[in-house]
Amino acid sequence: MKRSLLVLATLAVMACGGETETAKPPLMAPSPPPPVATTPPVAGDPAPVIDGDVTTATVSGIQVLVKRIPGAQFAAGQLYVRGGTRNWTAANAGIEQLAFNVAATGGTQSLDKTAYSRKLAALGAQIRADARNDLSSLSLSVPVSAWDDGFALLADVFRRPALPASEIELARTQVLAQLHHEQEDPDGQLWTLERSQLFAGHPYANRPIGTLESVKALRPEELAPYLDRLRETSRLVFVAAGDLDPAHVIDQIRRTYGDLPRGTYVETPLPPVPFDKAHLVTKERKLPTNYCEAAFPAPHWSDPDFVAGLVAVNGLSWRLWQEVRTKRNLTYAVNAYISTGFAHPFGTLYVTAVDPNTTMKVIYDEVRRLREEPIPAEELAGFKSVYLTNYVTEHETPEGQASSFADALLYGGDWHIARSFPDRIRAVTTADIQAFARKYMGHMQAAVLGDPAKVDAGLFTSL
Repeated sequence: MKRSLLVLATLAVMACGGETETAKPPLMAPSPPPPVATTPPVAGDPAPVIDGDVTTATVSGIQVLVKRIPGAQFAAGQLYVRGGTRNWTAANAGIEQLAFNVAATGGTQSLDKTAYSRKLAALGAQIRADARNDLSSLSLSVPVSAWDDGFALLADVFRRPALPASEIELARTQVLAQLHHEQEDPDGQLWTLERSQLFAGHPYANRPIGTLESVKALRPEELAPYLDRLRETSRLVFVAAGDLDPAHVIDQIRRTYGDLPRGTYVETPLPPVPFDKAHLVTKERKLPTNYCEAAFPAPHWSDPDFVAGLVAVNGLSWRLWQEVRTKRNLTYAVNAYISTGFAHPFGTLYVTAVDPNTTMKVIYDEVRRLREEPIPAEELAGFKSVYLTNYVTEHETPEGQASSFADALLYGGDWHIARSFPDRIRAVTTADIQAFARKYMGHMQAAVLGDPAKVDAGLFTSL
């Protein structure tokens, strides 16, 4: 199963004997940016703040963060639009994802799709769109030498997309195919069953991708006015990473986006996802195995125990692999993870099993062991080493670093969270792991797709 891939990667790293250190090439002298005519700051904009290799600024209401990576050959520029589920309703869910996808692929008002694609290829650049529950983004990856041209193209995609009707229909067809596949795939059915329970009555219930009904109902002429409403600086965050001069990037933001209306958007907190008591939902399907999930609350990005939770659940995933698959041969797919791409994160225990009761009892017993028994020092060192290695590997590119700083800023309210991650991983203790497990790993919201007659509701709601 696709959810097992992360576990397989973890196994491979642990087999190598703990944390490894990758040799780094010597840093190259940063290339100076081409001279530009700077524009004066807007009255009221505070002076940029330099904190080591990170420069932050506010430009006409836009939050800007530039992570300097001397010697990097590529650069990343990521434009975020706040709001997410606050921006759409159940009736038009899917409109933001559809609009941004077409903007990123369908050309601009000055370049049709073919010319736009050729321009990207000539620059060696990529522009991608993403829509999530709390935000959407347009992301640029480009060689440093072509930064200015790539930046200008990204701005055109956001401000002046072509949105041709033919591309809208093509993108709509792709989304509908994805939604249909989700209804046919057992993992997709389990995912929607679990989250329909978990997010019932919550704004997250209106998914970025939408539903078959809402996506079919969207009219092409609705997309441009919808994007117009998002073009206000109070919604925008721009994060760049690479061998870039921060002053140059800040001036580009000012010249390119400074004339947009500030607007009145204020990031209002969403209500918490409720985990008041354990709950089980089942759905009958004739399948050779049963697909099971159990969700639990997780710390917010800004919580002191956020990193301890990530290490704990990653370590639990390794234990589940050993106990459920290797020792007892109860499944070929078991996993535990925390979904961090939410303002309100949550954890998930996942397994497919012919005997769901026996299998889930082993899983819940491992959760209880995490609560009650201190992790041996050697095992905890392995957990931390594996997680740190995976984290550093994932975030070593300019794109990865920009994303990590953006997530810390947008979900946690402070980009310093990203900078402190490696040290906080190393500092996690056995007591931290137990405290996390005792505080968060309960009130399970369980879902089973398969044969409800094989499911002991008391067992699935016992934690």
